[in-house]
Amino acid sequence: MRQLLIYIFLTVFYFSSSANNTLLSRDTTELEKVFILLKLTNIHTLDSSIQVDLRYASENNFMKMNMYGQLDQAYLQLDVVKKLVKAQQLLKNRQPHYSLIIFDATRPLSIQQLMWDKIKVPAHMRSKYLSDPKYGSLHNYGAAVDVSIVDENGKLLDMATPFDSFEKMAYPFYQERYYKAGKLTEEQYRNRRLLQSVMKKAGFMTITTEWWHFNSCYRKQADKWYPKVYSHLLSAYKKKENYSNVEPIKEDLIFRVQIYTSGRAKSLSWSKLNAKADFRYFHRGLYKYTSGQFQTLNEANKYKNQMRKFGFKGSFVVPFYKGKRISIKDANVLMQ
Repeated sequence: MRQLLIYIFLTVFYFSSSANNTLLSRDTTELEKVFILLKLTNIHTLDSSIQVDLRYASENNFMKMNMYGQLDQAYLQLDVVKKLVKAQQLLKNRQPHYSLIIFDATRPLSIQQLMWDKIKVPAHMRSKYLSDPKYGSLHNYGAAVDVSIVDENGKLLDMATPFDSFEKMAYPFYQERYYKAGKLTEEQYRNRRLLQSVMKKAGFMTITTEWWHFNSCYRKQADKWYPKVYSHLLSAYKKKENYSNVEPIKEDLIFRVQIYTSGRAKSLSWSKLNAKADFRYFHRGLYKYTSGQFQTLNEANKYKNQMRKFGFKGSFVVPFYKGKRISIKDANVLMQ
């Protein structure tokens, strides 16, 4: 019996040592060295139960391209990782067999630019799929995370759409409406609410267009607290190079409500506009008419509903940045 116990002990010790040695000898990629240089924290150093599936370190993403090479660890700012650990604990308290799974964490601005340049869609449609690099993202600071939930079998919970879906069904902004209309099932709605609940209680904030994306702070705070990860190349930091040509954000994002579109130019006093239009712009070959100008998306949405009651049934909100129309996705980035 004693010999058997000694054998079991030695066997367990051997395999434990082998596992530790494998972990310690794991090759560190250049991108990971950049994260370490900038004092970002590996999520697994604080909680190894959080699962990691970096979609941009494979071809399992909407671009069908590997942008991160062999990177297999998720890095964030230390205080952001602590919030994520808290979210995992909150989740485990409610569903012990569930776990958070990370799809993306810190993303260098240079990778954002490569994605922007390589995506195979017309230039005017890029902002539908990606945040414009000139605006940047909280991912570039290690202050945002893309996350979902898996069950005890490692199966992703049904959130109605996959990660990086571009359909409106992926927008948290519409989820209450879709749920009430029966387009979002009870299970899908419950799963989203669970994810949002644990992340918010841990200190994260949602955005309106991606159910998987959570911010740890506002952009102004990130600018003050963290260095921006400009490049995925270690040599860029050794040479003190950066991407400082990125345009700084200014307080000139506004929202208008588009109420009419025409192939021919019409006067703002045209009878069909019912004295509601106060701005006209030319966009993609059409003349477009808007009403109102607002500093927040909520104010614009309330006014949009008023315009629909006035008879402009197809009214919708359009954001403008420095006088140029941009996508709602880019507006959300600017508002972070």
